[in-house]
Amino acid sequence: MAKTAFIFPGQGSQYAGMGRDFVGNFPVFSRVFEEASDRLDFDLLEVVMNGTNEDLMRTEVTQPALLTVSAAIFKVITQDTGLSADFAAGLSLGEYTALVYAGALNFADAVIIAKERGRIMQEAVPEGVGAMAPIVGLGYDEVSEFLKEIKGSGVVEISNFNSPSQVVVSGNVEAVQAAVDLIKKSCRVRAVFLPVSAPFHTSLLRGASVEFEKILNDYSVSELNKTVVSNVTARPYADSSEIKPALVKQFYSTVLWKPSVEFMIENGVRNFVEIGPGTSLSGLVRKTAAALGAEVKIQNVENMETFKNLEL
Repeated sequence: MAKTAFIFPGQGSQYAGMGRDFVGNFPVFSRVFEEASDRLDFDLLEVVMNGTNEDLMRTEVTQPALLTVSAAIFKVITQDTGLSADFAAGLSLGEYTALVYAGALNFADAVIIAKERGRIMQEAVPEGVGAMAPIVGLGYDEVSEFLKEIKGSGVVEISNFNSPSQVVVSGNVEAVQAAVDLIKKSCRVRAVFLPVSAPFHTSLLRGASVEFEKILNDYSVSELNKTVVSNVTARPYADSSEIKPALVKQFYSTVLWKPSVEFMIENGVRNFVEIGPGTSLSGLVRKTAAALGAEVKIQNVENMETFKNLEL
């Protein structure tokens, strides 16, 4: 029997008004936001629904907002339809939502952890020093070879392995620019710098991970009741003792999204449901499945229309 995976997007997919359709239709959606607001000491629902995209870019808002809207939507799905998943995974921040879904992280704790995670990541590297740029059209090994040629410009590493033909390079601005210029000179690829200043998931954040580890240690982790695939290993957590070390390592390690999707497909997942704003993960899953020659159903739920169209 085909298995189902819930997948959750990461930072960058957020937008003002995300999830608005659910507010008046499902009390559980608003209750999740109320719980988050109580922990954050500000009205998160007001900011998300009536604020601007610039408001959502504020450090203390972005990551908890994205986690909350994705968690609120999965609550709607599970309570209204009874649909559950055999596997859960998320891209970077999205992994925290997956861990909430699997019962490993208490939601109210996860909101604060996400807020602190965003703050530490943003403060880790001075404004204008770091950069991230997706390379569309080349695979991991090809980009790795190009990066070996970048010398003397600073740190540049692969921060995300997203699909067979998309990786993200991150690091110091000059080094990332040098890598992009070299690759574009040699190949017909698409590369656009992301509107972020911190080089997430690179060695430049290794020092910041120490502060994050101290914060993470203030919170407890419960046993998993679902299978969650880790960004760091592209394999399921064997038990809860592995979670905190992996979340700390995720700060400065490549996000292995393509290998994670491959693992789920190879272990029987044929139904993927992306829960939260946007469809970026759906596109990445589609490309990875095609490369494997696997037929999969991919759906996303971010508003009432997509919720009503969800096929169980």
